[in-house]
Amino acid sequence: MTLSRPERIDLLLTRQQRLEREPEPREPLGSLSAIERAVIDATIALLSPGQKFALLWSVQVGEHLVAGVQIKERGGSVTNLLPPVEVLEHLADHKRMSYDPQTGAWLSAEIFIAGPTRYKTSYSTGAIADWMPEVTAEDLTAEFAAFPRPDSEIPDWARSQIDWAARKTG
Repeated sequence: MTLSRPERIDLLLTRQQRLEREPEPREPLGSLSAIERAVIDATIALLSPGQKFALLWSVQVGEHLVAGVQIKERGGSVTNLLPPVEVLEHLADHKRMSYDPQTGAWLSAEIFIAGPTRYKTSYSTGAIADWMPEVTAEDLTAEFAAFPRPDSEIPDWARSQIDWAARKTG
């Protein structure tokens, strides 16, 4: 299941919109598994009777943080929703906590949820699905400054985008 561009654009939140919706400060969770549990529980809470499957996706590159939830109905139709702000915050915490200097931090996440104990997580340090929002060379540069990784771990597509932007402006 993938998003089409027009549907996806409506789901994007600007940094200002996220700040305006932000609740009171919260206590970060202490482990990756606790974060995943909270994210899954919050996503499941969005489901209504007759909805059987949810895909939570996120792209976090530099200051660029977007996410969405696709809910599949039993009849096959798909509903697109914005995740709660707490989910975005938990995913940002997850990224920080899972950072590894040898491989970097994840750039995109997909969590397929079929029930409280039936889910599959996928965090990618090297790819962003074609249907997800694009990131800029500035976002990539900020990402690799915030979460350094060896040059060999910078994806070719990201290096090309950064190099192309530098040639264009240089």
